Amino acid sequence: MVNDHVVEQSESPLPWVVVGGGMVGAAMALAIAESGRKVVILEPYPETEFDGKSAYDLRISAITADNIALLEALGVWQQVASLRVQEFTQLAVRETGGEWLQFGSEKALPLGYMVENKALQWVLTERLKAHALVDYRTDGFAKIVGSHSLTGNAGTGVNSAAGHGKCSVMTASGEMIPYQFLIGADGVNSRVRHAAGIGTAGASYQERCLLATVNVAQEIPAATWQTFSGREVHALLPLANQQACLIVYADTAEINSWAKNTVELELFKRFGAEIGPFSLQQSASFPLKHQHALRYYAPLFNTLVVGDAAHGVHPLAGQGVNLGLRDVAALRALLQQLTDENKAFTAKLQRVLKQRQVENILMGQGLDSIARIFRSEHPFLSVARRSAFSILARTEKLRSIAGRFAGGPLSK
Repeated sequence: MVNDHVVEQSESPLPWVVVGGGMVGAAMALAIAESGRKVVILEPYPETEFDGKSAYDLRISAITADNIALLEALGVWQQVASLRVQEFTQLAVRETGGEWLQFGSEKALPLGYMVENKALQWVLTERLKAHALVDYRTDGFAKIVGSHSLTGNAGTGVNSAAGHGKCSVMTASGEMIPYQFLIGADGVNSRVRHAAGIGTAGASYQERCLLATVNVAQEIPAATWQTFSGREVHALLPLANQQACLIVYADTAEINSWAKNTVELELFKRFGAEIGPFSLQQSASFPLKHQHALRYYAPLFNTLVVGDAAHGVHPLAGQGVNLGLRDVAALRALLQQLTDENKAFTAKLQRVLKQRQVENILMGQGLDSIARIFRSEHPFLSVARRSAFSILARTEKLRSIAGRFAGGPLSK
């Protein structure tokens, strides 16, 4: 359902500006427009097409059930689902040589869908370009420019909606855009976050994530799984047409030691026993880092950050983009309740962002702990891991809670 509730805005209000047209930024911009607000989105490199017959893109996300519901509410999921998606009904984890700990079942409702980032971005981009309240610009962000009336107001929670100082975005092309609120959805190295003076905390894992798409010789189940194998994690995402995405998280030195012509052999050592013969289509790797913004809102500039600009977590549970879309869902609920001019709006906005920060930090720390515990060779931790698997395997209620925490099953 689209536009469940549109709040009445005053005449000719300043627009919101969203920097970054990726999955989270585009979904955020659409949520703003669907609430009845004007929005300018800055994305210098938008997705302009999607060919469902082309090779799979390496950037694939496991979108969980709660975020499928968000995309349905924004009116885009039906089109995304008509492209090239693969549902998954099961999720399983284990240590090498151990028993599988399974969530869901083959007959259960889907836990989520494997979606190419490019496909979702393209659908969202096309919807934004067609929306009457959206000004989609293929321009970049340069800096935030404050008015003279902001002088001396540092730390006072300046609110442009309340009639205090106004701020503007200067684009890469030099244009000035006065705004109501500015949202940085421009990734882990966010220029908006830096311009707003929002600091970060985090550290490198000294690991890389290798992604590879393969054609498999035999059909594989609609299940995603992960194996903890010493200092490595091996994961599989099922794709359509007897294809799969294979993922290896390992020490940087290990991944860097693989010559281009040995990647397929290295992957077969790790996945061949589970999926049989396969042929490598493409592969690439990137470094892993844990990072969180120290705050999500800079009141002096009426600027907030969402998605990877606010939080970067270990990808072993596929929660990265899902956390970003949950940021969008939380803000969307507020946008539908109150106008920008409402005296309570900014205070409630800050509460929503603080709650999202707490939830994202908890998820990030949880994933960080899992990554470190399963890479440890300490005897005590080995026993603790086996005990945890055993308890979860025997306790359906705990498995159900874990499943809901990760997004929960889709409902009919």
